[in-house]
Amino acid sequence: MKNKTAGILLSLIMASVFLAGCGTNEATEAASESAQTEGEGTGEITEDGEKTEDAGVNDTETPEESEAAEKEEEAEAEKKDAEEEVPEEPEEALKVAVLLPDEENWSADADAFESSLEEDGYEPEICYAEGDVSRQVSQIQEFTEEQVAAFIIAPVDPYGLPDVLADVKEADIPVFSYEDLIMDTNAVNYYTAFGGRQTGRQIGQEIVERQDLDKVREEKGSRTIEFFMGSLDDSQALFLYNGIMEVLQPYLDDGTLQCPSGRLSFDDTGLLRGSSSLAESRMQEILGEFYDEGEAPDIICTGFDEAALGVENVLDEQGILSGTENWPMITGAGCEAGAVKDIAAGRIEFSIFMDPRESARECENMVDAFLVREEDPEAEEPEVNDYESYDNGVKIVGAYLCSAQVIDADNYEILIDNGYYTEDEVEPEATPTPVPEEPEPTPTEEAEKTVTPTPAGRTEKTAEPTPSDEPEETVTPAPEEEKEEETDASVAEEKEELTGTPALEEEEEPRVTLNKKAGR
Repeated sequence: MKNKTAGILLSLIMASVFLAGCGTNEATEAASESAQTEGEGTGEITEDGEKTEDAGVNDTETPEESEAAEKEEEAEAEKKDAEEEVPEEPEEALKVAVLLPDEENWSADADAFESSLEEDGYEPEICYAEGDVSRQVSQIQEFTEEQVAAFIIAPVDPYGLPDVLADVKEADIPVFSYEDLIMDTNAVNYYTAFGGRQTGRQIGQEIVERQDLDKVREEKGSRTIEFFMGSLDDSQALFLYNGIMEVLQPYLDDGTLQCPSGRLSFDDTGLLRGSSSLAESRMQEILGEFYDEGEAPDIICTGFDEAALGVENVLDEQGILSGTENWPMITGAGCEAGAVKDIAAGRIEFSIFMDPRESARECENMVDAFLVREEDPEAEEPEVNDYESYDNGVKIVGAYLCSAQVIDADNYEILIDNGYYTEDEVEPEATPTPVPEEPEPTPTEEAEKTVTPTPAGRTEKTAEPTPSDEPEETVTPAPEEEKEEETDASVAEEKEELTGTPALEEEEEPRVTLNKKAGR
């Protein structure tokens, strides 16, 4: 019995060893098969010996269950998509404060700033100081407390902001000086303008070419010139003056250009606050002291259109007629509507157009580039085309200078085509060409032509005189030789008996040009 049992055990052990040797291959095949049939279910053996498969992912669900599962999955996906599509609350737009001197002269700049800032996603805050520097200081203080993203400032007084801008710099708010360079502070980051010096050189070169000064120099001739520059407290006016003199100074040095008044420095030629009335009074003074009556300089160079218009008024008062050889070449700057009208009429030779829409856009581009770079150091820096000309007394301010355009009678319609003016605003009014006054006739000649004395008898009677009245004979014009025999006494007697003022006396009074003397 023991032997039989031992045999059975030995057989079992040998079978186990054999099965173990084959197990590796079978396991490998099973793993491979499992990988190929993953998701189909493993299945179970029932009591009847039949194999049933577990519910699988693809083919064991009923159609109703699959459809329900799909709908559930779609609902889940839609819910997830809806959550992802919920818009985030937009970030609050950065505020940029735009401070301008007044509304009357700066509205075009304001419109350009507003549109360009909004286009780039900023919120513009535009304020006018109405010519009051203390008001502009208050505006800067208020916006500094609000922590605006940047300041764009066209200063009322370029020298009046150092103290308040010290607080702006401490608050780490960038400042962009616009049109007039803000002086005596290190708070200014950048400057945008129509380059004063660059524009001045344009004016000077136009004068040289239009007056053919090189030829005048060769012929040893000369031209007279007077200057009426911008405000003494305007840094841009100083730069403009410097540019003009860079071009004209050589001609002044060699005598090709002569300035009889001797007013050549900026202090002597500048007109405080750009005053037209001051330009008029100075022109009267210069003509009265340094020019003969009826004469004017060959060239009048002004730094702003209001000065040119004021000079014109004085020339008109002096009887110097536009279109005659005595009318000077007048230059302007700014292309004000009244000046453009006079350019079209030939009274002003040319003016310089500085489109505020262009300078405002360029300034806004600098602001945008600066603020973007604060967020992304890899972004481009603001564009600058002048790194050395603009010293505000504390630092050299990097500047972007816009290019101005010369406007004369041949191209002034550009300002209509580009929408800056309407045709009605700048087209010259149709006026008759002025004709110089003819010499006054002598009293005797005029009397013979126009005076027909009425006899004394007719003035005293209410009834019409009869043909037999004695005075009737005196009305008949006498032959020329008889008129020469009249005595002075009879002529005087006739004049005393006249009832009306002779035609000669009616015409003589307006011919006396009293305003010429007054103007001098």
